[in-house]
Amino acid sequence: MLSLEQALKLNPGLNPKLFLPSPEDVLRILEEEPVKSWLEFIANEHVAPKREVLLLVPCTAKKPYDPPRDELHCRLLELEKTYDLYLVSVSEPLALEPREYWDFRWRGHNLIYDAPFFPWIERYGYKWSDEIAEKVWSRLADVAKAWQKRNNHFERVICFATPNSGYRRIVEKMHVDVFVPDFEPDIDVSYEENTDLIYTHPDVWRSLLDALTL
Repeated sequence: MLSLEQALKLNPGLNPKLFLPSPEDVLRILEEEPVKSWLEFIANEHVAPKREVLLLVPCTAKKPYDPPRDELHCRLLELEKTYDLYLVSVSEPLALEPREYWDFRWRGHNLIYDAPFFPWIERYGYKWSDEIAEKVWSRLADVAKAWQKRNNHFERVICFATPNSGYRRIVEKMHVDVFVPDFEPDIDVSYEENTDLIYTHPDVWRSLLDALTL
């Protein structure tokens, strides 16, 4: 089983209340503060700046994202210097994490969480539940859909998420022009190193660059 001590080692700034190692924990926190109010904010209030491209990207284990603590977010932040894009992370349990909140500070709350919401969590002694996962994804997908209804001013929407990832389930009710990559890379992941390894894989990263230059 994962411990809070392990989670704090990975993310020293973690909000202990947002240590969510099991699917049940993630489902529960959707109705508890500060996540409940955050989801309401994303669904009903947040307005994104005008950019040509909305780029939806995966959340990663090491937080915050700005300043970046992993290779993926170093690369994503560099993309802002080349392309007219707006970055939004896709997340369990926060649904969407707009770029300006990548420090995970919002209205006095610390939103740094630890939620390894993947079937491989069973390696660490937790039971994965497809039923619970569907409830989580459906709730977060509604939030994402409501956000886009208000923020529909982008010329293109690109989702950077592998085909079998939960991230695609969260954005399934959104209009997305391009999904990349179209394959699952063969990579061994762990609690400490997971999505960062997948999305910086050379072929996976290249698929994103190709989509941006279309």
